[in-house]
Amino acid sequence: MKAYGHLSEEIETEENFAAAEFYASRRKKRRKEVQDFRNDPESLKTLLHLYSTESYQTSEYTYKSINERGKIRFLSMLPYPDHVFHWAMLLKSEPILARALDGHSYASIPGRGQHLMVHTISNDIFNAGDKIQYFLNGDVSKMYASIPVRIPKAHIRRKIKDPRLLRHFDTVIDSSIGTPMGTNDHGEDTGVPIGLKISTVIANMALCYFDHDVRRCFGIAENDVLMDFLAGQYVSEKFVSARNESDLKELSKGVQYLSEKFKGYVREGIKYYYRFMDNFVVLHEDKTFLHILLDWMALYLSSELRLTLNPKWQVGNLIDGLPIVGYRIFADGHIRVAKKNKIKAIRHIRKGFKLGLSQKEVRQHCSSFIGTIKHANSINLLRKYNMETKKERLGAKINRRRSQCPFEMSHDQQRRFEAILFYPDSGAEDDYLMELRDFVVQDSIKEFYDEEKTKPKPCLAIRYEWQGKTLTYRDDKGREVVIEKGKEYYSFTGSKILIEQAQTEFTREDLPAPTVISVQSNKRNKKFYKFT
Repeated sequence: MKAYGHLSEEIETEENFAAAEFYASRRKKRRKEVQDFRNDPESLKTLLHLYSTESYQTSEYTYKSINERGKIRFLSMLPYPDHVFHWAMLLKSEPILARALDGHSYASIPGRGQHLMVHTISNDIFNAGDKIQYFLNGDVSKMYASIPVRIPKAHIRRKIKDPRLLRHFDTVIDSSIGTPMGTNDHGEDTGVPIGLKISTVIANMALCYFDHDVRRCFGIAENDVLMDFLAGQYVSEKFVSARNESDLKELSKGVQYLSEKFKGYVREGIKYYYRFMDNFVVLHEDKTFLHILLDWMALYLSSELRLTLNPKWQVGNLIDGLPIVGYRIFADGHIRVAKKNKIKAIRHIRKGFKLGLSQKEVRQHCSSFIGTIKHANSINLLRKYNMETKKERLGAKINRRRSQCPFEMSHDQQRRFEAILFYPDSGAEDDYLMELRDFVVQDSIKEFYDEEKTKPKPCLAIRYEWQGKTLTYRDDKGREVVIEKGKEYYSFTGSKILIEQAQTEFTREDLPAPTVISVQSNKRNKKFYKFT
């Protein structure tokens, strides 16, 4: 397994810390502590200095209890600069740590959330057909408070060998010791704070090798004596749990058949395994095998990770539905919203109408509930309360795509705006040179300010002769489009800076003139376009 070093050279840069501040401030820009941090020109330099000199120490935690879906969550909170510092560490290290995770581990991983997990399980159940009949649904009891800090430290060191970054990880992980977050039930330091971005990465690393061991049935196939013993246990439980004619027919095939069947399951491994942080799901065709697998998982968690399996585990039939992350998935892959979420959504929608809100206002106030419902096969529920978003007719979509050219040019002369942009690392600037002939600022027919599409955004149309190198790209239909030197084209863009330049910095009297549309970045690492 490859371990990566020299990451601190990429982390301790002003660009990386500026990007970290951008991600840390998402959906928080109005908070006073965020605005104070941004107004201080030395704030990022201070954090950068703390990283370079290894003098960073986690600030004092504050605590808060919340009731989340009937569960009491104990949150740990840190000042905003700590979050920025954690993000700076993770921007370069999280992609590397994520490579150690199982492909069906979904929580707090970019691009792999709960909705992808639900749809993946649904597709697997549908495609497997009769091969999957039962499910095992369980979770770890009070996982964050019970994780021994030595475990994520060891797993992180398998993927990262940069000493400075590792010491900063240790500082963050050890900050939970001696606080209300941890416990000492096993005589060792435990606990990871709930409420921090970096905590989700640490928790995922604590269970990443558990996932791989479950996949291969904990290596039991490598021990013939243990295989024979467990095969005998499987056969005994098969006889005890037989309930119907199908079970009796299976038993009639003999002990040797059942024993070999169990060994085949173990050698094959677990194909349908999914984990959402501390919640795991296994799909299989044999209910008895799932019960035995559950015992192995509980033993592994307690002996290897010092964690406890929640006694509210469930082994059931997919006909009754698999409850997972607010949904219920059935034997044909059909997805329904969990009953609790459905009732909450209906109550909020009805309350909005009783208060006299319009359909648009109700949809805005209940957007989270409607978004949850849209990921399930519950279109009739949305239609019943008139919350369904009306789909555009095909003719409207076609007309919207056909941007009307303000110049006397044919539609074949339109070129994609993104294809003519100059990036600093894409070669010589003269390769993207054009002679700007004309421009028009008009209302966009694609983008609007509001949902009702009554206030269009401004759009800039430019007419130019291409003087750079020959460029090619493929359009939406996969056809190759060429941009050749000496030929005239036009393009559209909604760039605010380009529109402002066209309206204030130059006029048509200045044209024709050579120019290059370059891609630049501001202090927050946000890209913008500019005539140069």
